[in-house]
Amino acid sequence: MTNVRNLASPFWRSALSKPDRRCLVPVTSFCEWEGEKGAKRDRWFNVAASQIFSFAGIWRPLDDGSRAYAFLTCEPNILVSPIHPKAMPVMLQPEDYETWLDGDVAGACALAQPFPSQLMQLA
Repeated sequence: MTNVRNLASPFWRSALSKPDRRCLVPVTSFCEWEGEKGAKRDRWFNVAASQIFSFAGIWRPLDDGSRAYAFLTCEPNILVSPIHPKAMPVMLQPEDYETWLDGDVAGACALAQPFPSQLMQLA
């Protein structure tokens, strides 16, 4: 599983309710695919003022002792929606990291909002 769309799902609710199961997923950019099947092209997005930014993530232990993680998604902003109208990653502002990592579940889930498109660019 790579992304979490339904924050109310029982599958994700237990991880979201435990701050120690939340994590930051550092990235430099992310890709969405545009076009018709067989002719799709990759479109990369990043944050104009930052080389590295973070997605809101959750993790869980696996039976073999390793860990798996997924990142949250939300409605797309106006930059992403023409390319991927269903969802985009929940991108966090640095000032929101503490709320995501240590805040109560309501405050953390409230961060699942589209990132300001004016702070992003197509790479």
